[in-house]
Amino acid sequence: METITINQVMQLFNRLSRPQQLEAAERISKQTFEERWQLADREMPDSVLNDDEIMKEVQAVRYGTQKN
Repeated sequence: METITINQVMQLFNRLSRPQQLEAAERISKQTFEERWQLADREMPDSVLNDDEIMKEVQAVRYGTQKN
């Protein structure tokens, strides 16, 4: 089987209609979810947060505010 480059894949992707691009992106996301989750999990610290701390984090991201 011939190996293709990322540039070749992107050229083919760009030839798809917008709905087809969205479907392809969703399928790729589903196929790579586990690996991406494992990579993110290795980078995240192990810590326990209570509900109040979680809400402060969500609000900081959502509203661009600093965490107190």
